[in-house]
Amino acid sequence: MGPLVKAEFRKIFTTGVWWGMLIPVAILSFFASWAGTALGAVQEIQDSVGQPLPLGLLTVSMSTNFCTVFAVLFGALSYSSEHNNKNITTTYLTGNPRGAVMGAKLISYANLGLLYGLVNLVLASLGALLGAGLAGFGNPADWFAVGAAGLLSMMLWTLLGVGLGAIITNPPLVIVTVLVYKFFELVLAPFLATSEWSELAGYLPGAAASGIVGNIAVPVFIRAVAGDNEQNVPAEAFEFLHFTFGGTYGQPWWASVLTFAGYAAVAVVGGWLLSRRRDIT
Repeated sequence: MGPLVKAEFRKIFTTGVWWGMLIPVAILSFFASWAGTALGAVQEIQDSVGQPLPLGLLTVSMSTNFCTVFAVLFGALSYSSEHNNKNITTTYLTGNPRGAVMGAKLISYANLGLLYGLVNLVLASLGALLGAGLAGFGNPADWFAVGAAGLLSMMLWTLLGVGLGAIITNPPLVIVTVLVYKFFELVLAPFLATSEWSELAGYLPGAAASGIVGNIAVPVFIRAVAGDNEQNVPAEAFEFLHFTFGGTYGQPWWASVLTFAGYAAVAVVGGWLLSRRRDIT
């Protein structure tokens, strides 16, 4: 397995896909987090409370959820491009069985997903620091929790991309599929949230993924505002913050992790099963 993992890292770093997708992550993370600290409605809450609030945690959550699209595209394009360029033939012939190849890819791309998450966390935190100051991060333990959740989210999105790339081996098609679904969920989620099936909204792939970070950051912010009166905060306040910064009201972060990890696992297993049967000649 070790040589296969080394080969995967070599293939990753000899192409431009990994840094091509990482550049927009760095730029968007910083500017989205910086701009998020100036959001009018949240600033009004801070002014009314009369003390600094952990706004930076919210903007780190928002930046993470904006940037995950580049992680999933990176994973999907890297795998599907190997099929498109016929490089996968040599990989499968020298790395038999194919399950070992998939395992090596998951290990290597999980590490690159963590790199994406780390770049996002650092740049988003810098943007929040510029906009909200050091007081905007609250308790250091909360920042570490939000940061760790962001790393996990990026890694799972990257692995989901690997699975999609194994299923859809045409690079343009996998890009279109990811972007179309992202748009579809943006339309579907508000509809579900206001229907009799509102409980299902948090279990859509994108909503579950955003909850990995948002369902930690938003409750921390609410506790900072309400203190001991957290139970008296209306649901509308939670819903507004979740809509803006990610997550779903009433859903714990660990449920979001399990839900999205399930989607990623289904994609990976589906890609593995198809790759076992796919003709590479």
